[in-house]
Amino acid sequence: MKRFINMFVALVVLSSFSWAETKPSLLFYCGITMVKPIKKIAKIIEKKHNCTIRILQGGSQDLYDSLKVNKIGDLYLAGSKSYRTKNLKDGLLGENVYIGYNKAAIFVRKGNPFGIKDLNDLDNQKLNITLCDPETGSIGKMTKKLLVKFKGEEFYEKLYEDSAIIGTDSRNLNMALINKEADATINWRATGFWGENSKYVDIIEIDSNYAPKKELIINLLKFAKYPKIAREFMKFASGKEGKKIMKEYGFSD
Repeated sequence: MKRFINMFVALVVLSSFSWAETKPSLLFYCGITMVKPIKKIAKIIEKKHNCTIRILQGGSQDLYDSLKVNKIGDLYLAGSKSYRTKNLKDGLLGENVYIGYNKAAIFVRKGNPFGIKDLNDLDNQKLNITLCDPETGSIGKMTKKLLVKFKGEEFYEKLYEDSAIIGTDSRNLNMALINKEADATINWRATGFWGENSKYVDIIEIDSNYAPKKELIINLLKFAKYPKIAREFMKFASGKEGKKIMKEYGFSD
């Protein structure tokens, strides 16, 4: 049901997307975790190329499903390169550039009241945990993969079933901790450094054997209406200035 609602919202947004404008208007499908730096880069490109860049944000898979159905838009950025690899067969994703990487980490409420040290400590009946749905957000997919690698499918299923809240994306997970609806989660590390989150959460690193670096790739859509400007966006984002902006928001190079 959640995925149906997300798709419906995307369709409503797209139905109001007008191409009849006096200047180029690009549509960028962007995973929620990367929205802040992408918005900052978008403002630079808008000024430089006299265009408008509209950003449709959401879970990585929901966004791909939306662009696949509607075939409208210019650029797509998911929370992991795996979304490109998995969906290349559809023939919708063209050129791509690398702009940095993200990594999963354990997030706890500020002060770490339960003294969580590692993944083992998440299996605690006193904890209210929240995990992301692996079918909607890239962090959900990564969470399942790392927990299964850490201690097997059964361990993951237990934590998932014990979750007080099942989120759809990284923003939901952070809000659950901020609102004290949950005590711990697994989320993309970069979001823990943002001002609105850093005051409420602490980050506990996960061994890279289980939580490897996940490459962030901007894809040019094959049906892009403004491929020239889209390529300029990609060139800037993957260059020195663009990567500097990504680092400001916690995405390492």
